[in-house]
Amino acid sequence: MYWLLLFVAVVVVWTIVLALLALKLWRQGKALTRELVAAQSKLDAAQSTAGSGQTREDAYAPA
Repeated sequence: MYWLLLFVAVVVVWTIVLALLALKLWRQGKALTRELVAAQSKLDAAQSTAGSGQTREDAYAPA
């Protein structure tokens, strides 16, 4: 009987450890996604304001 309780206790502890690890990874993924979205929006803003008025196609069009 004590072996069964010990086994259940070990399973509960491992379940808690895995749940905490999954939560930590989920939070890191969420923060990374937020950071990537912010960087992409900054890049888009910089590209839209840094243009010379010509598009890439216009620059290579024959005269």
